[in-house]
Amino acid sequence: MKIIRILIILAVAVTLMACSLTINVPSVETGVTQSFKIDEALDSESETASVNIEMGAGTLDLTGGTEKLVEGEVIYNVKSWKPTVNRAGNSITIKQENTSTVGIPDGTIKNMWTIRLGPIPMDLSLSTGAYEGTLDLSGLSITSLSVRDGASKSTIRFDTPNPVDMSILSYKTGASQVSLKGLGNANVDQISFDGGVGSYELDFSGELKKDINVTIKSGMSDIKLVFPTDCRANVIINGGLSNIDINGTWSVTNNSYSFGTSGPIINVIIDMAVGNLQLVQQ
Repeated sequence: MKIIRILIILAVAVTLMACSLTINVPSVETGVTQSFKIDEALDSESETASVNIEMGAGTLDLTGGTEKLVEGEVIYNVKSWKPTVNRAGNSITIKQENTSTVGIPDGTIKNMWTIRLGPIPMDLSLSTGAYEGTLDLSGLSITSLSVRDGASKSTIRFDTPNPVDMSILSYKTGASQVSLKGLGNANVDQISFDGGVGSYELDFSGELKKDINVTIKSGMSDIKLVFPTDCRANVIINGGLSNIDINGTWSVTNNSYSFGTSGPIINVIIDMAVGNLQLVQQ
C-alpha cells in the first residue's frame, strides 16, 4: 500500500508541475499588449441571466461587485486572442479563440481576465484551456454553475450564502489542482465532479440548509473531502484500490463511511480508479 501511495504522489506531482509550465509554441506570436474592456448593463426586462465565458489558456479573477450584468477587462498580447461578446437580453457569451496550444502563460504570453458579475440570479458557465484562477462567488446569486477546464490550478469560493437555490454545480477537469471552498454556502442540490489525474478538495463548510447529493469520478488522484461536524454525511466508495485516511468519528461498513444523527445530509458517491482519499470532519 505504501508503494502505491508513493507512486500516486509522484504521478500527481509531475502532473501538477506540468500545469504550471508555459509551453511556447512557435506558431504563437506575441505582439503589443492590448486591453479589451467589457461593460454590459443589465436588461431591466429580464429577471434572470445566463453568462457564458469561453477563454483559452490564461489567468482568471472572477468575483461579484458590479451593478451591471458583466464588466471587466482582458489583457492579451496575441492578436488573434481578442475576445468577442455576443448578447441577447441578459444572455451573454464572452468568447476567445482556442489557445489550448499553450500552457498557463507566465509573462511571455499574456492572457489575463478580470471579470465582475452583477447581483441578478444567473446560470454561470465557464469553459477554459489551461488556466490559473479564482472564482469568488460569495454574495452572487448563482442558479447553476458549470465549469470545464484542461490543466488548471483553480479555486472556487462561497464565503457567504448563495441567496438563491442552485440546481447543480458541475465541474469537469483534466490534470489539475482544484479546490472548492464553502460548498455548504452554495445552496446547491447536486454536485457532479469529474476529474482526471490531479489533486482535488471539496470543502462543505458554510451554512448548510438542505441535503446535497454529490457524485465524484476520478482517475489517479488525491481527493480531500471536508465536512462540518454539525451535519450528517454518508460516503460510498467504489472503484479500484484507494488509500483512505479518516479524521473524526466515522462509522464504517464495507465501502460506506458515515457520521451524524441530525441536520442536513451530504450524500457522496465516489468512483475512483486509484488514489488517496481523505475524509475530514472539521
